[in-house]
Amino acid sequence: MLLAAGRSSRLQALGAAMPKPLVPVCGYPPIAFGLTLCGQAGFANVVVNLHHLGGLIEDAVGDGSAFGVRVRYAYERELLGTGGGLAHARKLFRTEPVLVMNAKVVMDIDLPGLVAAHSGAPDTPVATMALRAVPEGAGFAPVEVDEAGFVVGVRGQRGRRAPVGKVRAMMFTGVHVVSTRLLDRLPPTGASDVIADAYLPALAAGEPVRFVETTGYFEEHSTPARYLAGNLALLRNPELVSNAPGPLVGAELSAIVHGTAQLVPPYRVGAGALIEAGAIVGPEVVVGAGATVLRNARLTRCVVWPGVSVEGQLEDAILTPEQPVYAGA
Repeated sequence: MLLAAGRSSRLQALGAAMPKPLVPVCGYPPIAFGLTLCGQAGFANVVVNLHHLGGLIEDAVGDGSAFGVRVRYAYERELLGTGGGLAHARKLFRTEPVLVMNAKVVMDIDLPGLVAAHSGAPDTPVATMALRAVPEGAGFAPVEVDEAGFVVGVRGQRGRRAPVGKVRAMMFTGVHVVSTRLLDRLPPTGASDVIADAYLPALAAGEPVRFVETTGYFEEHSTPARYLAGNLALLRNPELVSNAPGPLVGAELSAIVHGTAQLVPPYRVGAGALIEAGAIVGPEVVVGAGATVLRNARLTRCVVWPGVSVEGQLEDAILTPEQPVYAGA
């Protein structure tokens, strides 16, 4: 299941223009990276929950066949949270346990390895969480783990299970395998939080929760500055991810670049984009599909959204249909 129902409030104007799972990263929506990852891992069926601007997500994803999966949608009239969304969508699950991940995050995680760790654990865990080292200065609530591979605490609350060896704090990626036993702890209707309403009671009861440490690429683009940085990171190093839905650098064949325009690597120019005479695009610029860079414009470290026309000299900017957003603002 891909969680795609949130409001994306921290993205400010970017999240108001479109839902975060669709905010383009090197020309592709984050949900496309997630669905590609699912298809590569052999998942045939994916459930996507929808609320904020959900129709746009359904239009972009369709039936999922472009990503090698079958997508079904769980519509939420009211935002149900990470727990309520799961409970509401259970009727669409073909089997349990279920792999859950966020549709708004671009990440490259070993999903088959996570599933194998969960199913192969001798103690039948109620869930297995994909965790990573806590980034410096991050404001994430820590997940405490021990040396035996167990989660022993979340959000500052320890469970009944005594830790084995040294305890360390890690960050939850939002990717986890959840069993029927954990899902059964969620209220069947209404909004709920999967941590507060399922994980914490399970830990308090002494139920085993396992974890797998992941070092793969992970970027949630939670602010305009991080969104711009994430785009530029993949432009500079496209090999950071193996699940890109298409090329992350270069220009599409259908893009039109005037003979006097300059493209300075690294750059990404989407299908049908137009770069007019004298324009200089790059370094580190993404021009979305159908966008236009007008005559003599100069862009450096910018992301131009699909269909947008831009002019002048711009740096460190995100150009949306409504307004430019500057990363430092």
